[in-house]
Amino acid sequence: MRIKRTCAAVAAIAISAMSLASCGQIQVTTVSGSPEGPTIAVGVSADEPGIGVWHDGTYEGFDVTVAKYVAARLGYANKQIVFKQVRPESRQSMLNSGQVDMVVASWPITETSKNVVDFAGPYLITGTGLLVRSRDSRVFADSVKPDTVGDVGQHSICAVQGDETVDLFRVRHPDAVIQQRDSYAQCVTALQAGSADAIASDLAILGGLQQANGSRYTTVLEDAGTVQSGIVQYGIAVGKGTEELAGKIAQSLQDMIADGSWDAARAVLKKQTQVDIKLNGSPAAIVSDAE
Repeated sequence: MRIKRTCAAVAAIAISAMSLASCGQIQVTTVSGSPEGPTIAVGVSADEPGIGVWHDGTYEGFDVTVAKYVAARLGYANKQIVFKQVRPESRQSMLNSGQVDMVVASWPITETSKNVVDFAGPYLITGTGLLVRSRDSRVFADSVKPDTVGDVGQHSICAVQGDETVDLFRVRHPDAVIQQRDSYAQCVTALQAGSADAIASDLAILGGLQQANGSRYTTVLEDAGTVQSGIVQYGIAVGKGTEELAGKIAQSLQDMIADGSWDAARAVLKKQTQVDIKLNGSPAAIVSDAE
């Protein structure tokens, strides 16, 4: 009964994607209007409030705004953009199989990910942290800097399967017991039900989850120094060997920054998540010869 009540609570919050099909088990595809002419398929997240979420029959969020801008610069109108949900564990296979042409879904640029896809970016920089129940914040908070993560110990931490951000978190907290779930919706349910002690991800995602679920009940703690070091850098992923496309996307991101569109999207994201993201330098094509 407890889990059923938790799912009902999740269904009541303003995260449509997180309240469907058994608290997070969803597969949705949408086109912005009826497609006309050639289309571009873009993989986006569906359960990351502020970043990428399925809401009222459409996708919205920072990543979606970036994707629309880039697609327009590549010559596609909104009616030619097909958005498809991807999860961290499925985004590489969907890209490699041609189900999507590019992925704009909070994908961190890491040494591992650079070896399997090409990137354009970064287009967002943030840090890592934890989302905890407010009543438990002292358990996880540093004694000197209470807004940062202290000793996690062997607490149970929920993370989404395939999310490279968790690997960055694990390096700093090797004793943490990581529970891997299919979606953030499932992690939120686990946190609410008490089967997980915290959720690990980047601060932009955690801020969105906190605001969507009621900031009085949850607290975001930053891994100290990770924002300053820019440990999490989102990139737009394309298939391996598409250096020319990666270059065009990188130029589109540069244009977005230059004309103020990126700052406008950043302001909306901050309002929705209470997290301020940043950029260092100019987005570029990031390609590797690794097979």
